[in-house]
Parts: sequence; C-alpha cells; structure tokens
Amino acid sequence: MLASSRSLQRLLRSSTKCHDLATRSGHSLRHLATTTPSDYHPPPVHGLPGNELRVKPFPFQPDATFQDSMASNLARINFSLAAAADKQNITMSLEIVSNMKTEGVLPNLDTYNHLLRTVAHYQRSEEAWAIFDDMLLVGIQPDVQTFNLLLEAHQSKSSLYAWPILRRMESMSITPNATTYALIIQYFTSSNNLECALRYKQLMKSKGIDADFQTEHNIIQLAARQGHARLALDLATTYEDESLRRLEPEVWVTCLLSAASCLWKDGVVKCWEYVVQDLKLYPDEGLCIGVLNTAARHGLPDLATDALRVLKATNVQWKEHHFAPLVEAFCNAGQLKEAFITLGIMQHSDTPPSSNTVTPILNIIKKDVDSVDAAWAILEELYKQKSIDVVAMNLLLRAAVELEDLQRAVGAYKSFGEYKIKPNYDTFYTLLQGCITARHRLLGDLILDDLKEAGLSKDQKVSELMIELCLTQETYEDAFSYLEEMKAQGLVPSLRTYELLVRKCLYNGDSRHHIALDELKEARYQVSPDLHREIRHVQRRLDETNSAQNGYAVPENVKPAGLEGSARRFIETGGLEQ
Repeated sequence: MLASSRSLQRLLRSSTKCHDLATRSGHSLRHLATTTPSDYHPPPVHGLPGNELRVKPFPFQPDATFQDSMASNLARINFSLAAAADKQNITMSLEIVSNMKTEGVLPNLDTYNHLLRTVAHYQRSEEAWAIFDDMLLVGIQPDVQTFNLLLEAHQSKSSLYAWPILRRMESMSITPNATTYALIIQYFTSSNNLECALRYKQLMKSKGIDADFQTEHNIIQLAARQGHARLALDLATTYEDESLRRLEPEVWVTCLLSAASCLWKDGVVKCWEYVVQDLKLYPDEGLCIGVLNTAARHGLPDLATDALRVLKATNVQWKEHHFAPLVEAFCNAGQLKEAFITLGIMQHSDTPPSSNTVTPILNIIKKDVDSVDAAWAILEELYKQKSIDVVAMNLLLRAAVELEDLQRAVGAYKSFGEYKIKPNYDTFYTLLQGCITARHRLLGDLILDDLKEAGLSKDQKVSELMIELCLTQETYEDAFSYLEEMKAQGLVPSLRTYELLVRKCLYNGDSRHHIALDELKEARYQVSPDLHREIRHVQRRLDETNSAQNGYAVPENVKPAGLEGSARRFIETGGLEQ
C-alpha cells in the first residue's frame, strides 16, 4: 500500500512538471509571435496576392430530396434480392418480397429481374411466367434481360417453348442481344439440332453480333460428334483466326476423333499436329487406333509411327492390332521393304503377325510373277543386312500359290535351308493348298513327310487339307482313312470337310454320302440350303435315269395337267375377250 502511494506521488510530480513546461513553451511562442516584424508579407504563390487562398472551399448545396426513405428501402430490398439470387435461394427471395409488400414498397424492373434470375437457375418455367405477368400488371415494361431470363428458365424444355417468348419479345419491339442468341443456340445444341444452331449463328453474324466462347464451343462440339469433321474443323480454325482466345483442348481432341472416325486424311494430320505437338497432349489408345487406321488407309507411315510413339509414351503395350495399320501404311506408300522389316519387329516383340496383318503385303506381291521376283530381291537384301523371318518367306509361297505357280512355290520352299529358316505350320498349309489347286496328290504326300521330319505333328487342319486333296482324285478312298484317323484322335471335322465328302460321294453315285450326311448332323452342324438343293437335284436326276432304264414312259392318252385353251385365254385377258 505504501509503495502504491509513493508511485502515485511520483506520477503527480511528473504531471506537474509537464504542465509547467507546456506553460513556458506557450509563453515563448506568444513572445515569438509578438516579436515578428510588422512589415512581413508572405510571398505570392502562382501570381496570387499573399492575402488570398490558393484553393477555395467547394460550394455544396444540400439536397434533402436526393434519396427519400422509400427509395432507400427499395434499393435495400433490391440489394437483398440480388444477394439471394447469387445464393440461388428461392425461399429467401420470397421472404424479402413478402416483407416488401407488407412495408408497401413498390417494385421496379430490377426487383422482377432479380426474382427471375433466382427461379431461372432452377428452370422453374411456370414461376417465371407468373413473375413476368405480374410485372406487366404492375405496369413495368420488361427489357432484354427479362426475356433472357425467361429463355433461361425454359432451357430444360424443348425449343418449342422458346418461340412464344421470342414472338412476345418481337411484339414488344425489344431487340435481342448476344445473350439472347446464345440461349437460343443452346436450345438447339442441347437437342442435337445442328442445322438450327448454325442458322442462328449466321443470323448473329449478319447483325454484327459475335457469338461468345461457350456458344462457339458447343456448336463445334456438336458438329464433331455428329460426324461433320470438316465443318467442325473449319469452325474451329475460323474462330481461332478471328479471336484472341484459344479454344479448349477438348474441342481439338473431339475434332481429331471425328476426323479419325471418317478416315479424313487432312483433318487427322492437322488435328494430330496441333494436339500432340502444339498442345503437348497424348490421346488415349482408342483415338490412337483411329489415327493408325487413317494412316493405313492413306499410306501415311510417319503418322502411324508417331501414333505408336504416343502409345509407348502412355505405357500401352504394343499388340498386333497396333502394328497392322503400320504395315498397311507402308504398303500403300509403296515401301515394301519397310513393311517386311515391320514383320520382323513384330516377331521380336512376341507379337507374331496373323494372316490378316500380312494381307496388304500379299496383295502387292501376288499381282504377277514380276512382283514375286521383286519381293524375293527385297528379302535377299534384308538377309544380307540381317536375318529374315519365316513369315516373309511364307508370303512368297502364298503369292506363288495364288498365281497357281506351284513350281515357284516349291522352289521357294527348297531355299528355306539356305536362309536358315525353319518352316512352320503356315508353310505346310500353303504348300498343301497349292497341291489341292494343282490336284497333285504325290507332292502332297511328300510335303506331309517333310512336315513329320520338321518335328511337327499332323493337326486338324493338315488332316482336312489331306482329305480335300484326296477328294480331288478319281480314287478317294484315302479321304475316309484320314477322316477315321481324325475321329480316332478325338478331332471333329469341320462342316466344310463333311460337305466336300457328301458332294463327292453324291455326284459319283456313292451311297456313303448318306453316312457322311448323318455324321454331319451328329456333329450338330446345320445342312446348308445349297447342299439341300444339290441333294434334291441329284436325287431327281438319278430317279429319272432309273425310270428310263426300266422302260417307264408317260402314256400318250394322258395329257399334261393344266387349263384348257378357253379358260387360259379368259384368265390372261381378264374376261375381256368375247
């Protein structure tokens, strides 16, 4: 307590000293002012006399009628309605309007537009029309924003609901703006009506109104999705040429997908360069396959190679359906050597090519004998650089067989050892097919022996080919031997094999065609209509032959069935002949 009193005394003494100092300072200042010379005048500023102010006070006349209480309440209510519209809160908006009515505040155009904006977000079309009708009853004329909000409230409905709004707008002489056209076009793009969307876009352009970004985006996307790749790309290119803003990458990817779907060469090349090189985007596998198919169709191996690079970069493992378009692209570009090299790459990648993959190469080399010789020269050149694959040699065999040049095919087969190539099943399938074409049974037996020497077992296809080869001979008993051998191995012959047996026995008068036909049905195959027709035809011919051999003839007094002359004429003339 004592310490506190001492502190208080010190505080009082300090305040007393400060007061004395202030008093002395004021006295000094007063003294200084009295000692100022009487002839002192401040220097003029900007040519003004020293006794005038540089800046005069702003003359302000208060206006008590500038904002009365009623206008202040309306502005406050409109501000609250705008906040409710921003929050998309219909309940809040209705409460504000109810309080407004209680207070007796009259609405204005902004009041109704804020209400319309709230209900338009939820697309409450009936409430929007009710607000619009109430606006007209109060005597407030709508503006273009009012009609835009009405259109927005009907976006979930079809375009039929937009026409009454547009007619009402026209009758009130309200000119549509860019937002109006954007909402109209949105009706058509949402209903996939590209024609009407383009029509209103052109109408906007004729009136000097530019479409906004979202409108252009929607139209281009719709055109691309509907397969109008050229139109979509033209619209996208025109927009970016005339606008400072760039389209979203999604638009260009959609254009690329549309162009690839219709195998449009120029569109795919342009969109691919823009998407991959400029935008640095990597399309997915499905889109890359579409690009590969386009490259295959038009002979664009560079584009196909770049698509494979993108697949590799996205960790997609290369499969046969990725290499097949590349092979076709090389063939259509006339680069046969690169096509053969691609086959070797496929073999080293553990993706052996199928017959469909090598078909483009076969179509080139089977044109004539000179084409086969040219392909042979390419393979020899590749062999000098590195080893060649059995698939490439098999193509030469197939081409020779297609040309019915069995000797050339056998010669190519004999050279397998020189190129250190081991034949596979496709090799022997091709050779046996050539024997069937040439009806050369002896050569077929030799090829069958070579198959066994190559360490390959006789599979179902080899057995069926041997059966078909036996059926080309006059004596075809061995065909049934191979058939029984197949059944003993648990193999079920194909429908084609049974049909060949049935036809051979049928046309040779061999009753075993009944046995083959029964086995065909036991294997749950359906007899084709053509085979049924042939059986009936041959059976009828055999019956006629047997009847003629037995001396049976039609009696002379038996007339063929048919109408008499008068009845026939009556029917042919429709009863008009008298």
